[in-house]
Amino acid sequence: EGVSPRPFVLAQVGCGYWGPNLLRSFHAVPGARVKWLCDKLPGRLAWAKERYPDLLTTTELNDVLRDPEVDAVVIATEVVTHHAIAKAALKAGKHVFVEKPLARSVREAIDLAELAVSQNLVVLVGHVYLYNPAIRALLSALTPRRLGRPLYLDLARVNPGPPAPRHSVIWDLAPHEASLAVVLAGSRPVSVRATGMRWGMKVFEAAFIEVAFQNGARARIHASWRGHARVRRLDAYCEKGAAYFDEMAEEKLRFVYPGRDNRGGAKAGSAVTLTYGAPRVEVPRLPAVEPLLAECADFIASARRRREPVSGVALGTAVVRVLAAAELSAASGGKEVLL
Repeated sequence: EGVSPRPFVLAQVGCGYWGPNLLRSFHAVPGARVKWLCDKLPGRLAWAKERYPDLLTTTELNDVLRDPEVDAVVIATEVVTHHAIAKAALKAGKHVFVEKPLARSVREAIDLAELAVSQNLVVLVGHVYLYNPAIRALLSALTPRRLGRPLYLDLARVNPGPPAPRHSVIWDLAPHEASLAVVLAGSRPVSVRATGMRWGMKVFEAAFIEVAFQNGARARIHASWRGHARVRRLDAYCEKGAAYFDEMAEEKLRFVYPGRDNRGGAKAGSAVTLTYGAPRVEVPRLPAVEPLLAECADFIASARRRREPVSGVALGTAVVRVLAAAELSAASGGKEVLL
């Protein structure tokens, strides 16, 4: 009989807004063991200890990094701390799961990417929508026999804003849509143009971001804190049809293929009725998969095999390039920024 692999041991840093979801999900992954939680706030450690009595807690990162049993560090802290914590973890020989975005600057992102390669360690960036079953179904439909190549993408994320934002809406909401645009376009982003808007805050509260890709595809991203209803929408207009994803709708994903159109090329003497036929609509059946759980499982499987995860460090770096360029463009009145 085969011997089961030893548990994959994790230490999590940060247990604020999103951290509890990561704790829950990693506890649910077979073969995973969350040994440590590190947080600067004793109250957050007490909260976690009540729910996970076997968890070791500390306010010192070095306690985690010095533990030889720890295979990986999960980072769920403010983005300004991502680079320092991830770099320390990689230097200590730990794989890294870091919430999106990967870093606060392109220089920091490249530094982490190069360090991960040199150490032969896995870095997964928490672009969780790449694990959504609707997005997986959309990606599988981007084939010559089905939708074909995306021509342009229209994405929107509207959400009530944080009470005291440290960063603009570009860094807060747009990382999700930027990651989707890069993956769906299937090409390198080459330029970004953005318009930022604010009403009383020092940071942008809403933004329109346009991204051009090397293969000719384009994406437009609308990110805003000025909404009272949540919007999570993605429209992909492709060579042979279109896809419509709406996370807030009961019907999450639709593929729409054009109907028969005999208006073009009709001969002058033809006594025919000119028609534009009804489109063909396909609603794919989606598996009941929790994206965050799938993301956590992918991280552990990828780290065990030392392979690139679905949301790896190269993608995370590309997203940071787009976000940094968008912030720069918006601050300069919408000037195009080349990547």
